[in-house]
Amino acid sequence: MKEVILKNWNFLRAIKLLFGLYLIFESITSKQYILLLLAAFFLYQSIFNVSPCGANGCNVPTNLKDNKEE
Repeated sequence: MKEVILKNWNFLRAIKLLFGLYLIFESITSKQYILLLLAAFFLYQSIFNVSPCGANGCNVPTNLKDNKEE
């Protein structure tokens, strides 16, 4: 578990973390507590390195073979 949180940080993961923290700050100062759900979503994505597309992201395999029937 510790390996997932501390390794493989990239730019987008850091942006998600900063945006989640910003949403927490804004939701508390503006008293719009429904934004905490959105902040929790971004924090979860950044801390555990998951995306809505799954573990591999939205990548398409590059070695696709043509499945043409003859």
